[in-house]
Amino acid sequence: MSRTKGQRGSGRRRLRSPAGFRLSVIAVVVLTGLVTLIIQTRPPNVLLASAAAAPVALTDRLPMTGVAGNPGPGGDPAQHTLVLYDAGEREAPSPLADGGEAATAEAYAMYTANLVSRSGAWKMRAAADYQAGEIGGYQAVVYVGTIPDALLPPALLADLAAAKVPVVWLGENVDKLFVHDPGMAARLGWQPAGRVLVPPANVRYKNVMLTRNPQSGGFPLLRVDNAELTEVLAEAVPAEGPGTPWAVRSSGITYLAEAPYSFVDESDRYLAAADILLGTLAPETPERHRALARIEDIGPRTDPEQIRRIADFLGGQGVPFSMAVYPYYVDPRGSANGGRPTYARLVDSPALVDALRYATDRGGSLIMHGYSHQFEERANPYDGASAADYEFYTAIVDENNAVVETGPVPGDSAEWFRERIATGLGEFRRVGLPEPDIFEFPHYGGSAVDYKAVTPIFAARYDQGSYYAGYCPRGECGSTAVSYNEKHGQYFPYPVRDVYGAVVVPENLDHVAPQAFNQHPPRLPQDLLDDSKRAKVVRDNVASFFFHPFLPLDNLRTLVDGLRGQGYQFTSASEVARG
Repeated sequence: MSRTKGQRGSGRRRLRSPAGFRLSVIAVVVLTGLVTLIIQTRPPNVLLASAAAAPVALTDRLPMTGVAGNPGPGGDPAQHTLVLYDAGEREAPSPLADGGEAATAEAYAMYTANLVSRSGAWKMRAAADYQAGEIGGYQAVVYVGTIPDALLPPALLADLAAAKVPVVWLGENVDKLFVHDPGMAARLGWQPAGRVLVPPANVRYKNVMLTRNPQSGGFPLLRVDNAELTEVLAEAVPAEGPGTPWAVRSSGITYLAEAPYSFVDESDRYLAAADILLGTLAPETPERHRALARIEDIGPRTDPEQIRRIADFLGGQGVPFSMAVYPYYVDPRGSANGGRPTYARLVDSPALVDALRYATDRGGSLIMHGYSHQFEERANPYDGASAADYEFYTAIVDENNAVVETGPVPGDSAEWFRERIATGLGEFRRVGLPEPDIFEFPHYGGSAVDYKAVTPIFAARYDQGSYYAGYCPRGECGSTAVSYNEKHGQYFPYPVRDVYGAVVVPENLDHVAPQAFNQHPPRLPQDLLDDSKRAKVVRDNVASFFFHPFLPLDNLRTLVDGLRGQGYQFTSASEVARG
């Protein structure tokens, strides 16, 4: 489940921002309106930047209280949820098992814990490690069933069957609960009845049709025997024929027929699961629908008039907005500058700095979008130019013209990351701009080491997270001995505190892209608005998009007017990060 380019692993979906599209447009745009630069004459055909700023002392910054398992924004610290998952143990060996099922199960547990943080604190545990009576220390339990015939201790089944706190069961193995306690069917009013073999393409929730990619496969079939005892929350809808129960609730147990994290897009049944979790664990959550606008990929070569034009429009509409800024521009091959290698820092771009000040006076706020939004002078994956390439992760363009992520950058370490961030913050400081306290990974790509390192430096991240198999072994999050062959991404419908301990401000609608590039299809303003309308099934959601400043302003106007027309209220990223 990712919008990161070339995402591998079980959570596959339509992928994120076509950087190459941005590069092709930037190559045209930067030829006009260039700001004055400090030019050094050696070598003769290179436009050089000023020397780097002095790094800031990161110890001077106010660190966030970033602890995995603590509540996210709006969460109740008195609410503690136990998140259990299949760590790979089965009742018996299976020829269907493969080496990736345990990694997928861990990823789905991380996804679930991230969502649970919106309601309160959580503890993640392998289900096979459960001890009798452990449920007594929690106000709720969520079991993520991913591996069929996973080993579930009899003590766990007994405690869940007799639970006095809310229980949410996702996916596989619910039949074990009914076998352990034959009276469950009569008490609940429903029971498992085999499997749905023809994968449905939709899930209906709150009378809204959400998408479901049939590649996600089948799932347990439910039979409702007593409609007076059973509340059917959502139905799976096939192409033909009647729907089948997809989510039910009765007698303190809420059951979803799958852990809905595979092949997810912006209008997916994942939204129903996120809302059901929030409504079960924090039932007093009021209805609220907020919107966020982020202006993307602003760097020292950005046309300042584009920033002023956007600031005039959004400020005039009373719309708070974020500006994702990288402070050092690098084009080592001159790909966007007529073949002339070009480098610039904020200090070399006074007109842009003035435009950013102008924008902050009109409701804009700065977030740090990496240091240079590229890595060294290598193609990563295009040609090393800022705003097109990855900075904290590596990528290639494969033989199918698709962007594929390949692992951490050479020399990646927490120290390297901190030095890069400290120098980048120094660039903001020396031109008198506010130092950002929110960070966005370029292309949402970074190693587990980088993600862990960013947490003590910034108050929040503003992105979709990248999560790796092995980061939370048997529920103990924090390991950096991860598998980079198992990279998973997740978007959020509301703010969370994720397994890195970071508050995450959501981005979940993608961006306007008028033409296809690599594996990315076009995405027009109406596509974003169609998805934001469906996303209102989440009772307290944030509809969040990003927008490139070189695109026609009418596209931004359409998004702002459309979201307001749907009942969303625009707010700031900092406000969302506070809950």
